[in-house]
Amino acid sequence: MKMNVLILVAIFLLGSCTESPLEMEQEDEIFSDTRSGISPIDEALANLKTTRLGGPLLTYASLRCPPKYVIEFTSTFSIPERSMLYMGMGWVLYNPNNLQNGDLEQLAFHELFHIYKDGNDVNRVLNDEIEAYMAQYIFCLSVGRPEIFSTPNYKLTENIIKLVKCMDLDSGTITSDEFTSHYDKAMRAIKQCSLYQNKEGEAPWVEYPIRDISTLCNFLRSIK
Repeated sequence: MKMNVLILVAIFLLGSCTESPLEMEQEDEIFSDTRSGISPIDEALANLKTTRLGGPLLTYASLRCPPKYVIEFTSTFSIPERSMLYMGMGWVLYNPNNLQNGDLEQLAFHELFHIYKDGNDVNRVLNDEIEAYMAQYIFCLSVGRPEIFSTPNYKLTENIIKLVKCMDLDSGTITSDEFTSHYDKAMRAIKQCSLYQNKEGEAPWVEYPIRDISTLCNFLRSIK
């Protein structure tokens, strides 16, 4: 039986709300926009759907959000510019201000990776952020645009790139002994980002002692 997965993109601008249902059929990889027009977030998700990594990730992430199997993107000005934030239950916030070419695709890929890993849950784990940034950079590489990759911190960006270079992306395996060193440097760098510093009234960010990127490795191995 053919299973249809609905990705619902809800955009709230200036107090108004418009919804764009984007239907994705898993078997024949059809992706259709039911509206007459297309918004930037619609276009970004449509672009993701056509890429070698984005298409499977959209499918996997949607399946991790029962019972509705819906991923909803909502615009807000309450988070930093050029950022997205996963709120759980398939709901992602994004700031539409000052977006640059390619921002929406790579930021959406980052958050979709979190959903793929954690499903409806939100886990404030620095290790997970490093893994998601690695996935984000690999996506940029896969579409031939590594230069658009960005993180909140230059040192973090630099070491994420070095971490990915320690991998065989076809087999999803670590191939260099320098992985540990670059991972530790990336962890130090991410702790310097205001986005990942503990704030009063918020759940704390945690760091696990294990340098685990098994979710990313398994995702890469699943891509044919």
